[in-house]
Amino acid sequence: MTLATLTTAPVARAAASVPSQGSPTQLDVGNWNVEWFGAPDFGPTDEALQQQNVRDVMAGADMDVWGLSEVVSTSAFDTLVAGMPGYTGVVANDPIVTNGAQYYSDFGDTEQKVALVWRADMATLVSAKVILTGQNSNFAGRPPVEFTLRGTFDGVTRDLVFIVLHAKAGSTQEAWNLRNPASQALKSYLDTTYPTQNVFVVGDWNDDVDTSITSQKASPYANFVNDVARYTFPTRALSLAGVASTTSYPDFIDHQLTTDEVQAKYVAGSATAFQPQPYVPNYATTTSDHYPVLARYDFVIGGGGGGTAGVVINEVLANEPGSSTDGEAVEIVNTGGTAVSIAGWTVRDASAVRHTFAAGTTLQPGKAITVFGAGSAIPGGIVAVAATTGGLNLSNSGDQVILRDSAGTTVQSMTYTSSQANSDGVSLNRSPDGTATGSWVKHDTISTLTRSPGRRADGTVY
Repeated sequence: MTLATLTTAPVARAAASVPSQGSPTQLDVGNWNVEWFGAPDFGPTDEALQQQNVRDVMAGADMDVWGLSEVVSTSAFDTLVAGMPGYTGVVANDPIVTNGAQYYSDFGDTEQKVALVWRADMATLVSAKVILTGQNSNFAGRPPVEFTLRGTFDGVTRDLVFIVLHAKAGSTQEAWNLRNPASQALKSYLDTTYPTQNVFVVGDWNDDVDTSITSQKASPYANFVNDVARYTFPTRALSLAGVASTTSYPDFIDHQLTTDEVQAKYVAGSATAFQPQPYVPNYATTTSDHYPVLARYDFVIGGGGGGTAGVVINEVLANEPGSSTDGEAVEIVNTGGTAVSIAGWTVRDASAVRHTFAAGTTLQPGKAITVFGAGSAIPGGIVAVAATTGGLNLSNSGDQVILRDSAGTTVQSMTYTSSQANSDGVSLNRSPDGTATGSWVKHDTISTLTRSPGRRADGTVY
């Protein structure tokens, strides 16, 4: 055997041993700009090494859902997902994505694309579509892609919406002038389309949320930051702490945005910019110039949830009939097949706990219990209690209703707007009635009755 033979033999690269960052039961969400992934002329020059490193980081970190930015090669993406047993994924120009081919096929399919990767046994894809296409230029030709996943979370079937975006890059005034209207359009879309749903917006926002990377400019995402009742950036704490999300710049530009329904599930302090350098040699030049951003949410995957499966908020009467707030009501239904102890559980609005269920309280399967503002408003023939604090204090100008178990874990929450509570004596009800994932509609749109706290929407007894 000659020396030349020895030196030209291929050398296998050892896989990077990245420790798990995930939880075995809670929902772990990551987003990562994988820098020109699969583009031979840009980004890391060794495509095979980048492929291996990205796979090792994603598989090792053990997230349940990944939102990716800067995926260039669809074949490289397919190879990545195939190398992660148990995962599946969709890239923006996949035929399954509505309008995907139209908006993500430029430059001979070599443009930067967004993608979603998730555990196949956790959820199924309900829909995927490009949104805000009218803002195409403001998103630098890569408008966000919205993915809806359906799975069993907290013991019931839920839809979780993941919007993956890659905003216009650059610190120039011209770049800010594109990001700002794109942000306004995104917020308007979320306000209108998903007023009470579980929505995550993840990706490379290409700007910070405390102050802009553009000199002397406010963050273009201040509209979200300022709407504290409806939206939260769990990653904003990292900005305020001076943490960077890229390898070269001090700013944090890769964020996760959540609606209030999701934020109620956020595990405090879990957001982090994970730095793979100890496990991936020369990470910044071989893999990506961005760090993976990770966060955890207390959605119990696959059921269980401490015996809370099937317990839902089904009706909310915030604008009581007449002027006495004693008539405000929150109806809770057990849609599951087993009895659930709700002793010590609480009902609260956005400000404070308004009711605590007494020791020994059990909710039978298929039955309801309703909390009224005061006992004087409770009608006969139903199972109901009066708020232990003397009132529910639900605002007609918009508020939240949050149901938590005795350990303080959020079982369900809902948010309503002033337009949903502007009709005297008309409640909000799940549609379909008595379902865990039904949308919130005015009661008189699904029944001849304007309200039915303690009874089914048609007025029949539970």
